[in-house]
Amino acid sequence: MTFAASFFSLFFLAAGAYAGSLLFFLLKSGRTAWALLICGFACHSISLLARGWHFGIFLPLNMMSEQYFLPWCLAAATLAARRITLSRDAAPTLLAPLCALMALAVFLPANAIPPAPQTATVFAPLFFCSEVIAHALFLAAGWLAALFLASRTAHASFNAWAVWGFIVFSLAQVTGAAWSWLGWSLPFHWSERHLLSAALWCFYCAYLHLHFSQRWSERGKAWFAIAGAVLVFASSYYHSFVMLGVNHG
Repeated sequence: MTFAASFFSLFFLAAGAYAGSLLFFLLKSGRTAWALLICGFACHSISLLARGWHFGIFLPLNMMSEQYFLPWCLAAATLAARRITLSRDAAPTLLAPLCALMALAVFLPANAIPPAPQTATVFAPLFFCSEVIAHALFLAAGWLAALFLASRTAHASFNAWAVWGFIVFSLAQVTGAAWSWLGWSLPFHWSERHLLSAALWCFYCAYLHLHFSQRWSERGKAWFAIAGAVLVFASSYYHSFVMLGVNHG
């Protein structure tokens, strides 16, 4: 079996395990739900390793394609939230967006990235890794903010998720600039990709400043966090949807 075949087999197993976990959570069978989540996370992790060997040599960038790495980060966030006091009750609900992202990954597959001189630096995988982790934290913050507005959670725990997302996303901007300088002799490109990333950083910078204004209640911040999650989702998947339209046009 090739590495590509191993990746897809294990990825589909992970998707099934995540779906089963959500089902058992809805059926109030917590232990089974968490066990399936852990099994799915293990299969997902191994599938990403197999994808890294797609071309017969290990390329970390192929592990971090957003369609596949973003659900993995959200699964890790779900497991981590179980240990966080303020997010513990809401942690299982993250299985819903996790399953939605897995479904998108199945129907919007990403091509593997071949070796290239510009990617032969540690800053390339560091950039993609930190960026996708930040996106997962932003999406989790938006989801938890929606639950807060719906009175499903008593604590505004989404704030902490958004703050950590901003910290990791700031790291992505630094590593991305270093990679851009080493690969193209420019710290920033005036391209759609880079401008979207910069706009998203400015958005969450504004979000952090809301904490210094008494006019913004927790509900107002929750709406802001939801808007940020929508922006993250759009910036992460717009290209995949455009390509899907082109291929079926």
